[in-house]
Amino acid sequence: MMASQNMWALACSIFLIHSSIVDSFQMFPHSPHNRISANKHESIGSRYSTKLADSVDNSDTKRVVVIGNGMVGQRFMENLIDIDKEKKCIITTFCEEPRAAYNRVKLTSYFETRNPSALSMTTDFDDEGRTPWYEENNVELLLKDKAVSIDTKAKRIVGASGKEVDYDVAVFATGSFPFVPPIPGKQRPGVFVYRTIEDLEAMLEYVKENNVKSAAVIGGGLLGLEAAKAVADMKVESHIIEFADILMCRQIDQGGHDALVGKIEEMGLQVHCGARTESFVGADGSTDNESMSPVSALRFSNEGWDDLEVQMVVVSAGIKPRDDLARGAGINTGERGGIIVDDQLRTSVEGVYAIGEIALYNNFIYGLIAPG
Repeated sequence: MMASQNMWALACSIFLIHSSIVDSFQMFPHSPHNRISANKHESIGSRYSTKLADSVDNSDTKRVVVIGNGMVGQRFMENLIDIDKEKKCIITTFCEEPRAAYNRVKLTSYFETRNPSALSMTTDFDDEGRTPWYEENNVELLLKDKAVSIDTKAKRIVGASGKEVDYDVAVFATGSFPFVPPIPGKQRPGVFVYRTIEDLEAMLEYVKENNVKSAAVIGGGLLGLEAAKAVADMKVESHIIEFADILMCRQIDQGGHDALVGKIEEMGLQVHCGARTESFVGADGSTDNESMSPVSALRFSNEGWDDLEVQMVVVSAGIKPRDDLARGAGINTGERGGIIVDDQLRTSVEGVYAIGEIALYNNFIYGLIAPG
């Protein structure tokens, strides 16, 4: 049911934004932003720029810039292309990762093949991390280029490479980043987050180089359980550390928890609920925020609890919207994060929209797909 709701929300958002773009053709028939500009720095995706720049010399076209090439950003572009039968939209997308969009939901399956292409949302990656889909659909993919500023008055976005792209419509699809609780010792070698293919590769390398036998996953929500499974797939003893009294406390009750724990323990994972993690202890015994001694144990404030010896920690304690770019541009954001949107996913700035995990609608962020 949730999947169908998510797809419905995605379809609606595409229609609403596309409708706004079409409406703007009558309002602004000769857009000043039908061009791409670049400074002396050469873009990673420059080999596509000439063709795109030539194609937007048509006054009936509008440039749509998607900030973020994750799951929601990719699906948005695919659906926009399907809806845009008259090819009035020219698309550019900023992608800070070393490869184009892939399915994070299936991240744990990466261990089955160690092949990033198995997770691709389009087709196989080439050596540069691209897929043919972008060139075939005349989409400019700015790979390894994070959008670092947006001037909403000039309608211009600048990437870390120095690339400047003018837009008619900007769509924030920046998603979220892992929330790391302020636990002393979080800076240590051996402490990781679980979010990208690079995170998994870094963990695998650390396990191999440091002969890791046991690891703790901080967080007993859905993402935490996925991370714990990933750790187990590395042939490492996996401990799930949850602050609440039950796992997935927002989704299930005590009965559901009991059944879930039974299944998890059958897989060889260990569950520790009601855990008050006090610090990540270093191999030198330190428990501060400065020592770079590798992690060797978890220390708890629970009365009577002993230290849990581990050689690796994976933090999966929730996410926070990546709204720093919007905040810096004066776009309205929520007190606890997220870009505030209306019924049509419009932000407080004309021509700027937000979708997916970054969109805050009625003071609520819906998650991976909806309302993307």
